[in-house]
Amino acid sequence: MPRGNLILSSSLAGGLLLVGIGASAAAPTQVYTFKHTAERTDPKASGRVVVRAAGTDTLETTLTLSGLTPNKAYAAHYHALGPQASADPCMTNGPVTLGFPPFKASATGRATVKVTAEASKVAGNAGAYINVHAASDLKVVPLCAALRRTSPASGSSVVTPAPTAPKAAITVSIGDHVFQPKMVTVKAGTTVTWKHQGAAVHNVVSLATPSLRSEDLEKGESYSYTFSKAGTYDYYCSYHEGMTGTIIVTD
Repeated sequence: MPRGNLILSSSLAGGLLLVGIGASAAAPTQVYTFKHTAERTDPKASGRVVVRAAGTDTLETTLTLSGLTPNKAYAAHYHALGPQASADPCMTNGPVTLGFPPFKASATGRATVKVTAEASKVAGNAGAYINVHAASDLKVVPLCAALRRTSPASGSSVVTPAPTAPKAAITVSIGDHVFQPKMVTVKAGTTVTWKHQGAAVHNVVSLATPSLRSEDLEKGESYSYTFSKAGTYDYYCSYHEGMTGTIIVTD
């Protein structure tokens, strides 16, 4: 099993399905969301994949996971598209092309694991999807993230077009029991990033906009959301009463 320079991190970082991985290190940062497999093991598990350029023709892939079985050992691998025809890469039973370092969930069921490798090792068909396995039985796969799509007609790999870059970006600081600034006015297309600078665990949740919802954030972690439509978006921290904020989006 080919492997790159492996890096394991115990820290956490705060999905949108964007584009398939390209071979160029100049590719933009890409974010993918894990989904449950049909096995429904670890039913509370969730997470995301972040792929970014780490140097010339080198990519760093970071898996941020939560809701795992506390203190349980896991493994994760890149897989290529397999021989089984399916519109879902996770269902094609593809071979392993790159491995992540083995890791264990924390006492709260969270983990972050990284692998740095040549872009060519995950380009083309090599990085079609990522599976998270139970280390004790690699046939147990609680989570999968699709990085490439297959064509239902031909079964060949196709790449989703790259999205248009956001028009602007702004940062909201998360302190203990306060969002600062509490109210922000932005134009449609702006990406807002919440940066945790406090001590307690916080999150960003909107009842009216279900897609506006972060995982639990600890100090140093962040969460970003792009507001594509005009409107008023109220949000709050589900852990602390009265900790609220508002994003006003104009055309």
